[in-house]
Amino acid sequence: MSKSKRFLIGGVIILGALAYLIYGGMQEALVYFKMPSELRAEEKSLQGKFVRMGGMVVKGSLEKDLQNLTYKFQITDGTTAFPVYFKGVPPDMFVEGKGAVVEGRVGDDGVFQATMIMAKHAEDYSPHADGKSPNKSFVPAKEAGAK
Repeated sequence: MSKSKRFLIGGVIILGALAYLIYGGMQEALVYFKMPSELRAEEKSLQGKFVRMGGMVVKGSLEKDLQNLTYKFQITDGTTAFPVYFKGVPPDMFVEGKGAVVEGRVGDDGVFQATMIMAKHAEDYSPHADGKSPNKSFVPAKEAGAK
């Protein structure tokens, strides 16, 4: 076998291995979550398995026990609401009426036992109505004496 054929075959093997590693890494990086209605439909088969569920936190459903750091609330997709229990410290942006993704397992009692909450944030920015920064300590460069 000639030197150039061996080089070509070696290059194809290396490229194939590299493509496989990239594809495998991309599959692990994809994050899927189920909506409450999907989770409710598959509840029996997913019981005890680690899953992600996303939707809106139902207004008026959030019950906090700050002494024990426990939170009870419901997540909805507009069709179905799913009860969630979480013990820990939720992110600052976690509030009723906003989007959230929870990770955990569905318990035997039909309550989602969350181990992590990821709050969704608004994707659009709107400045303060008066045009000033909401951060009181912020001083624009012109006012700070910078040139």
